[in-house]
Amino acid sequence: MRRGLLAVALGISFLILMTWLGTIVANIVPHRATAQMQSAQVGPYSVTLQVNPNPPFITQPATLSVQVLFSASQQPVTGATVVLESNMETMDMGTERAPAPDQGKGIYRASVQFSMSGFWKVQVLISRPGTPPARAAFYVTAQ
Repeated sequence: MRRGLLAVALGISFLILMTWLGTIVANIVPHRATAQMQSAQVGPYSVTLQVNPNPPFITQPATLSVQVLFSASQQPVTGATVVLESNMETMDMGTERAPAPDQGKGIYRASVQFSMSGFWKVQVLISRPGTPPARAAFYVTAQ
């Protein structure tokens, strides 16, 4: 009986120690900062991504705002179907899809939950009738 309790106590102590060491290492290792605004040219579009809060926290969803303009005229693209796909770069966490509804004036907004700290790839898929779909890739560091 005493050996069993000792084994359980040692196991719990080991888990607490590993969690504490993991927290220390996570705070020491530098994270790549997410740029406040990121832009890309894809097909006929100029796409800008903004993350709020920046850096996003794993404890709450982040708001990702995407501005889509026609590259040639800098006029807003309205009425497009915009979907955000996020997947972790260093570990297979699956791909999450979030529709980004049109907010007007070329702004599309979605709520994205990053489930783990680290480096994430966010792809913006833009579809409009009569034009080929476009895909812009951005990178976000969650904490």
